[in-house]
Amino acid sequence: MQTGYFFVMDGQRFEAQSILLATSLRMQMGDDFPIIAYVPEASFNKITRIARKMMTILKVDIRAFSTEAGTWAEKYPHGNKILASVQPRDWDVSVFLDSDTVCLSPMDFSDCGETPCLAAVPEGVPTWGRDDADWILPYSLFDLPLPSERVQMARGRRVSTLPYFNGGMVAFKEAPDAEGKRLPDLWLDTALTLDHHPDLPKKRPWLDQISLPIAMARLGGKMIVKPTGYNYSLYRRDALADHPTINLAHYHMPAVFRKWAACRAVSDAALDRCPQKLRIHLRRRFGTFLKQDWAEAAE
Repeated sequence: MQTGYFFVMDGQRFEAQSILLATSLRMQMGDDFPIIAYVPEASFNKITRIARKMMTILKVDIRAFSTEAGTWAEKYPHGNKILASVQPRDWDVSVFLDSDTVCLSPMDFSDCGETPCLAAVPEGVPTWGRDDADWILPYSLFDLPLPSERVQMARGRRVSTLPYFNGGMVAFKEAPDAEGKRLPDLWLDTALTLDHHPDLPKKRPWLDQISLPIAMARLGGKMIVKPTGYNYSLYRRDALADHPTINLAHYHMPAVFRKWAACRAVSDAALDRCPQKLRIHLRRRFGTFLKQDWAEAAE
């Protein structure tokens, strides 16, 4: 069974994050698996030279994708992860990762290979759908009852809710089921249906997260709740405190990234992989991720 990873490199401001993510995947899990960086067609010819060079060094396939299927009710950049997920891939299990994450320990998705499934980590707090009643309308639009399963939120009071996941890590089996359905296709269809329904309130920016468990239910897929370490938010956490095993760190912003030694080690590794003559360009691209380090190097 082959597992591949993909993320969206949506314009130049996401290049630094994408390079760091790809570097971290290679650091922790080697070179024997595929990685794709998806870039919207409108941005494909604007990719910088240093980003293309680093993706080549890191054995990342850069692919353009169309955003035309994203007929959202209004602009929705978060939807690009769904549009990227529907692209065809020729491996067994796909893992989508937000670009503001880095891999700090090896990950294993062998539990996703046998049946249609969704593997993800519950959200930290119920940002949408705190009450079961909130979910009645979105499920009923697809003639589905509310699910019997519950998940425990990852932070705060760790309340139990209907399935609700953070969209920063989403894994699924690529092969369609007997009816030719894939989770990504149902995810997009579900998200678009909910987006255009006038009676579903306050769905942005959480539309991708609201639609994800409903898509799984439509598929009849297996829900695989991965450990919190597979999408571990570093925000408002003490970098010096004891933490569980962190497989995938979700840092959200450069200031948080800089606080964690394990994250800074990723930027050091990326610079080490970069040819000496291009390192100044990579430092510039990293910008606020390096901050003090960059200031010292420029003196």
